[in-house]
Amino acid sequence: MTVSPAVTDERVTARVAEWISSLKRADIPEPAWTHAKLCLLDALGCALFGSQQPWGRISAETALELSPGTRASLWGHGARCGVDAAAMANGTATHGFELDDIHLRASMHPGAVTIPAAFALAEAHGKSPAEFLTAVVAGYEIGLRIGIAVGLAHGLRGHHTTGTVGTLAAAATCANLLSLSAEATADALGIAATQAAGLHGARTGAMSKRFHAGRAAQSGILAAALAKRGFTGSRTALEQPFGGFFSTLCEAVDLHAVTAELGSRWEIREVGFKAYASCGSTHTTVDAIDQLMRQGISARDLKELRIYMSKKAVSNVGWKYAPAGVVAAQMNAYYTSAVKLLDGEVFIDQFAESRLADPQVLAMIGRIRIAHEPAFDAGGAATRHAVRVEAELKNGDVSTVHVEQRRGSARFPLSREDIEKKFRGLAKVVLIPERIESIIAAVDSIDRIDDMQDLASLMRADSPEKAAAASAEAGAY
Repeated sequence: MTVSPAVTDERVTARVAEWISSLKRADIPEPAWTHAKLCLLDALGCALFGSQQPWGRISAETALELSPGTRASLWGHGARCGVDAAAMANGTATHGFELDDIHLRASMHPGAVTIPAAFALAEAHGKSPAEFLTAVVAGYEIGLRIGIAVGLAHGLRGHHTTGTVGTLAAAATCANLLSLSAEATADALGIAATQAAGLHGARTGAMSKRFHAGRAAQSGILAAALAKRGFTGSRTALEQPFGGFFSTLCEAVDLHAVTAELGSRWEIREVGFKAYASCGSTHTTVDAIDQLMRQGISARDLKELRIYMSKKAVSNVGWKYAPAGVVAAQMNAYYTSAVKLLDGEVFIDQFAESRLADPQVLAMIGRIRIAHEPAFDAGGAATRHAVRVEAELKNGDVSTVHVEQRRGSARFPLSREDIEKKFRGLAKVVLIPERIESIIAAVDSIDRIDDMQDLASLMRADSPEKAAAASAEAGAY
């Protein structure tokens, strides 16, 4: 049922809060639990790499300055700080290099908002790893459903779903972890909804896009902690006709999607992982170029590359490229297409500062055209990444490739071996190999670990000397 959010009286918030508060480990089927562990491993790798980037370091330093303490670990750093501050820094690091997980229809990065929040809170409150991951699943399920409900129009208005809906996902996670009642959980959702924010201003290259996930994680902790002590929020925060989340931030909303098959169909299983260090809306284009290159087409032979994509994708990544920092390059299909053609890769090295204004890259961009293809809008969020890529060669030949969903999506998933390999490649910028393997083993056996402290200690950096040696050996960016 798609309705204007200004006219509904359906009590969605209360129904969601009841489910969050009642979810237990035994309710989660093994396929969803197994996928949740993959989400956890992938997020931790992204965070370790992101912790060593400028925005990761600044976030960690700020967390230590504003909230010194010993309750929650700063991943990739040999320090602890306050619980909400750790979630902010770790969430910023997780979303810190466009490598974190993504759900196609929700247009959201769920791991970066739920896992840092749950980890910091579980570490501080002595929760078991199984309780921690159960809470993460709660946040994924609610956040993803709300993301699906608000649809593509939410993002086209300029909102970054990971920042807005992500705040609600983080609050759901924390409410479950703190065993809040259904009423207190509804309060937490209301407190989270009034904090929801995230302006999708990545085109400027500012670091603030990285911060959206960290702030959402922090806001979720604050919402649940306040609600636990009796602080109230609107218990109709989602559906409230005036001043509600849907009525204020959204256009038409699919209310049914929020609770449809909740507890029987697990959206977490539709979460995919990234094979490239760029916005997910660029990945199908990278895949298409990869197919063209496998056919023998090279940058040298290319006269013009024409890319046709959905309205949402054009909005996300199809804007004119101008060097404005790493974030802007990762969010731009002209840049990512150019480096794929030149390097055959779109990963960490392609976003070194020295490449962003490389004359070769800029010259290649001059041969790329991006246009809106209305046919790709018909499928809504499910086809928002679909592309048709045409390569016209200097000899006049034209080759065309269609890609609907990216490598790494739920339809074309990365294997566990792929994800472990990605984790090792990212984690080695700060951890020695023995510790990396210990984290992989700990995540795999999370049901059998007694408390969070072992995993938390593994996520803190090795000694500065060991970390520096590991980073140098890895050729860290």
